[in-house]
Amino acid sequence: MLRRNKLFSTFKSSSLRNQIVIIIAVIMLVPSVALMYDIFFASKTDEVVFLDKEQRLEALVNSINKDFSKNLQSLSLGTEISSSLLQDEFTQVVNPQIQANLGIRFGLYIPKTEKITVLGFLHNYRNLSQEEEAQREKDIFDNTKPGLVATEMSNTPLFRISGLWNDQVVEYISPVVLNKNVVAVMWVEERLNPFFYQSSFFLKLERYFTLAVLAIVMIGALIVIRNLMTGVNRLKQGLNRMENDIHHLLPEMPGELGQVAQAVNRLAVGLSEKERLEDQLRQSEHLIALGRLATGVAHELRNPIAIIKTLVELMKQEYSQMTGIEEFTRAIEEQIDRQDFEIQELLDFGRPTKVATKECSINDLIKGVLSFSAAMLRKQKVHVKIHLANNLSEILADTEKLKQVFVNIIVNAAEAMPEGGELAITTEERESTIAISFADTGEGIPLNDKSRIFDPFYTTKKTGTGLGLSISYQSVKLHGGTIDVDSELGKGTTFRINLPVLPKIFRQE
Repeated sequence: MLRRNKLFSTFKSSSLRNQIVIIIAVIMLVPSVALMYDIFFASKTDEVVFLDKEQRLEALVNSINKDFSKNLQSLSLGTEISSSLLQDEFTQVVNPQIQANLGIRFGLYIPKTEKITVLGFLHNYRNLSQEEEAQREKDIFDNTKPGLVATEMSNTPLFRISGLWNDQVVEYISPVVLNKNVVAVMWVEERLNPFFYQSSFFLKLERYFTLAVLAIVMIGALIVIRNLMTGVNRLKQGLNRMENDIHHLLPEMPGELGQVAQAVNRLAVGLSEKERLEDQLRQSEHLIALGRLATGVAHELRNPIAIIKTLVELMKQEYSQMTGIEEFTRAIEEQIDRQDFEIQELLDFGRPTKVATKECSINDLIKGVLSFSAAMLRKQKVHVKIHLANNLSEILADTEKLKQVFVNIIVNAAEAMPEGGELAITTEERESTIAISFADTGEGIPLNDKSRIFDPFYTTKKTGTGLGLSISYQSVKLHGGTIDVDSELGKGTTFRINLPVLPKIFRQE
């Protein structure tokens, strides 16, 4: 019992390929063993039949050869016996045996003259003419000559089967020795029962056919196993890649494996969508909290900045006659304006203004942004390729907010290509949605940073507040759209924005 359980557990722990091969081998073993048994049993049956005929024909030939040799001994008396005498004596000895052995043919071959004498018929036959008899003897001689010559040369008896597959005879050939010389070769032959050799022939055909079927089944099974294992390996490789990247879907495959792949892909898409929604929820909660914090901080900073700005104005009036005062006040004003801009960014992030919507064309907005960004792009050696779809539907949107989104993305793309590069801007309309993409050939975004680029205050630059993309994300969401990013290190980054033709504008009071 323990040994059987061990074998069963070993079978279960083996690979799928090995399990299928073992099962097919066991299935193929049964007909193979049956076929081998049939071949062995049939060969033994044939041996018994042929052994019985050999013994009977041997006894008949030995009896005739004994009488024939005895008569020749008495006639020779030291002189050479002629071929006609050999034929006459053979006929005299054999004739009494013909009636007692119907269906058996007797023959004598004289090597010296290469002539034969044939007595008896293998089956009932009509009387033959001289020409037919001569042709019959010629056919018999052609058929038996190889065995006759072999017996003469070896001086040993020979038992063999000759004839066609549908007309076979068994022959027993024996040399006639006189004074230690082979003077003739006699043989007797009997026709095999037609049922026997036809049955034997069809049994052989059946075996060959069975072997061919087994071979075809084995080859087909191996092909099926190969195709199955190829599909399973593709499935395993796809699952391994999916383990590292849930967005990597399994390849299409035929049959049941294809259905499994489709089910896994649907599950992966569902999980990916769930993760995306959870990330959006976390980000929204994060943005709300940071927005409240940023608004409070901005208010606290703006008050002292306003006081400083007022004092600078007073200084310019009170000390206008003082040499060098203008240089100092101008420097202070520049820093105040810079801080005021950053405070305004904090306020825009923390408390988005109401969306002032109007009908506009996305293509016109992009062209407008490029018109005042052209100088910066030329300085950065950035070549812009524009692919704007014709006849895009106009949308209701806050043009200033969308322009700011486009400017942020274009500026980031230019900064990602310090040695210059290419920026491709594409628009198209599909399913009541305007799709806009910005694809650069810059450095790309590391995988760890890609999931955080829309987080507020997150930046990889040496300067900047890290609010540009976060505000862009908020602006797109206010228009009921989506913004996504694909990036590969060393190859570039693509931002994709989708805006509904009839947007759901989220207004904040």
